[in-house]
Amino acid sequence: MSADFHTLAKDAGNKLRAYMLTYASGATGVFFLALAGKDASSFTPSQKWLLVSALLLFVLTVIISLIELRIDARRSFYIAKQLELPKEQQQWEQNEKYKCLRLRLINGTYFTSALATLAVVVFLISKIT
Repeated sequence: MSADFHTLAKDAGNKLRAYMLTYASGATGVFFLALAGKDASSFTPSQKWLLVSALLLFVLTVIISLIELRIDARRSFYIAKQLELPKEQQQWEQNEKYKCLRLRLINGTYFTSALATLAVVVFLISKIT
């Protein structure tokens, strides 16, 4: 029963990670398309600052997501290795470090994508008004 919930939680986490990575990657691509037009020269300095900040934050979100994917893969490999060992030889300290680091990275992606989205919203409001 407990294993079923762990599987569901892992699947939900993987889907969320995929959504975050897709969101940040897509947003970065949209910036390149938007800045390639003639309209880019008509931005005020503050609008340019908002766009550059948002772009950098979206790119940072992608980088953090990729690092988190690597940490998760290392953690899964470590768990598999420990489960192969006899119970008295298993050591789980490294797994706890991976779990904490992964959680910080996941929260980092939420933070950077939220700031990037906020910068885009402020930019769009300034462009409309």
